[in-house]
Amino acid sequence: RARNQNNGQSCIAAKRFIVVDSVAEEFERRFAKGVEDLVVGDPMDTKTQVGPLARRDLLDALERQVDESVRAGARVLTGGERLTGKGYFFRPTVLANVTRDMAAFREETFGPAAAVIRVRDADEAVRVANDSAYGLGASIWTGDTALGERLARRIESGSVFVNGMVASDPRLPFGGIKRSGYGRELSAFGAREFTNIQTIWIGPAEGQQPTSQPAE
Repeated sequence: RARNQNNGQSCIAAKRFIVVDSVAEEFERRFAKGVEDLVVGDPMDTKTQVGPLARRDLLDALERQVDESVRAGARVLTGGERLTGKGYFFRPTVLANVTRDMAAFREETFGPAAAVIRVRDADEAVRVANDSAYGLGASIWTGDTALGERLARRIESGSVFVNGMVASDPRLPFGGIKRSGYGRELSAFGAREFTNIQTIWIGPAEGQQPTSQPAE
């Protein structure tokens, strides 16, 4: 769900899946099976789980990113190609063996394609996660929530969710860092972003003693 919601066309959809070696093989197997089983089709059909991309250029861009990554050494676990017929459909894709020099790592993949990156441990996972020009949302999945909180504080991202998908909530500030933006929307912090604050300074009139009391 984190990758393929809205057909992968969501700014907060998960793009890179950074997985520690100890669970990577099982994760890749189960993840690829789940993605392979997704129903692709008409978005008006209630059985459809993944629909088309919004525009032809988005389809072309996603195909380029996947193809370039595969040529650079990524391994296709499932998908990896556009679908023929009417509509801008790309088969839901999982790429393994993704490295930092690949398009699937460096660029935002705005469609149903997931990149799996293996790391040795949590510390390397943080370094890899922060090696990005973007910083809108991230999620950490762990059996140790205290560890999850400590790692979250080291992640360079506007939002970090522990054991949950990244989502927006009107009660919480939402926004990114780096190339993902500046400032926040939603919550009281967001309201202030759209508020003009007026400063008025009044000096004492001639013969009037200055006062430190605030005006009524």
